[in-house]
Amino acid sequence: MDDPQKLATNVIVDRYVVDHGGRRRTSTVVFPRNPVDSPALVLVLHGFLQTGDSMREFSTRAFDALAARGHAVVAYPDAVGREWNGARKAVMLSATAKTIDDVGFLRRLVEDLADQHVIDRQRVFAVGYSLGGQMTIRLLHDAPDVLAGAVLIGCNLPAPENRSVSDQPGRAVPLLSIHGTADPLAPYEGGRVSFRGLFPKGVHLSALDTAQYFAARNGIDTPPAVQWLDPDRPSRTTVRRTDYTHADRPPVSLYTIIDGGHQIPGASQGPRFLYGKPSDNPVTVETMSTFFGLFQDR
Repeated sequence: MDDPQKLATNVIVDRYVVDHGGRRRTSTVVFPRNPVDSPALVLVLHGFLQTGDSMREFSTRAFDALAARGHAVVAYPDAVGREWNGARKAVMLSATAKTIDDVGFLRRLVEDLADQHVIDRQRVFAVGYSLGGQMTIRLLHDAPDVLAGAVLIGCNLPAPENRSVSDQPGRAVPLLSIHGTADPLAPYEGGRVSFRGLFPKGVHLSALDTAQYFAARNGIDTPPAVQWLDPDRPSRTTVRRTDYTHADRPPVSLYTIIDGGHQIPGASQGPRFLYGKPSDNPVTVETMSTFFGLFQDR
């Protein structure tokens, strides 16, 4: 884990505002003090009732390492009323959320940052945690041209009858999914989801079926390769990695965290009574950086 004090000296943190849909939409944006040539942009999308700032703290500022190393601008956007208009029809808390053009807002944010700052417009990545994952799924369907890759954490694809996304032909995008088998809020096996009987969110696919869906969407029809990570190190969380690959097709990988909760591995330490067991493996930032080549010299 990067030293937080060192991270703080290597980044510049700013509040960023764009006007969209008659609203002033805000984000916390972390800029590298010494960027590489044309850094990537990483959008970190928060969960239900979080904000960009609280997501940054919940993830222990782990994603700031991407900016501190100079390889990316990291943006933590705010949803209206702390609730994204994501991929599912089910309402979390407020019906108003389903009227908000969050796809348009995020597109506008990307374009504005591209216009105002030196980023590589072709290297924009979304990291969606929980409800932010639902927003990422919607981006993958409604605005796939915005993204060079996506990460889903603690999030499954809504079943067809619960899905509110574009039905236009898909564009293949590399995808990394991370999900704990003991997730109390987004069950690994899918099914009808709610929080202890409250906030019903409709039916969802399992984590494995979600990965298979996106693999098929990317044109991958070969069986996945499965491996266990660190099986001989009992101090590490047990993780199963399922890789869907095919020549000239964007890959899809699912990291299954055995007994893992609704946490961001290697980052969050949310209370267990709500989020379940945290895990130290895989380290999310390092895993996504390797998967997308974010730390490669340019």
